[in-house]
Amino acid sequence: MEIENDHDVEIYIRKLKSILKYQQFLMRYVDYLNELLSVPIALLMVTSVSLKCISMYNMTINQGSISDKGRTVVTILSVIAEFFLAYGLPAQILMDESTATAHIIYSECKWYLPKLRCLRSYFLIMMTRSQRGVCIRAGNYHIINNGTVLLMVKTAYSFYAFLQNVT
Repeated sequence: MEIENDHDVEIYIRKLKSILKYQQFLMRYVDYLNELLSVPIALLMVTSVSLKCISMYNMTINQGSISDKGRTVVTILSVIAEFFLAYGLPAQILMDESTATAHIIYSECKWYLPKLRCLRSYFLIMMTRSQRGVCIRAGNYHIINNGTVLLMVKTAYSFYAFLQNVT
């Protein structure tokens, strides 16, 4: 948007304020999600790791039919896909968007124009908030992202290898 007169500045201010309100909404939304889903996601992670580990162990101990082993593999893959699609990917996208906000404000908004000098405090507020880092946490401890799925598979396999060595 080209800023040529005071009317354009007013439009720019309105748009910037709406973006700022939206950013505030998203920050509150993430805080609310962390408050609400922190413990259930942690329990889901523990349950998923346990299910994968036990399923892999059962596959090696039981000499069941091919269809039983196929069902077990499908179960393991379903648990992995569920966590990735329902939690890992959306959380990763949220984190990526959050980190991109400051860059977009700095590079795309024309904060350096003399007519927008009055808006520099808004730009600064938005960039500062976006530096805070938005993330969904499991148990207020572990950050959920794409790597979490891989970590869960590695942990399940480690427990499986431990069970193989113990028995």
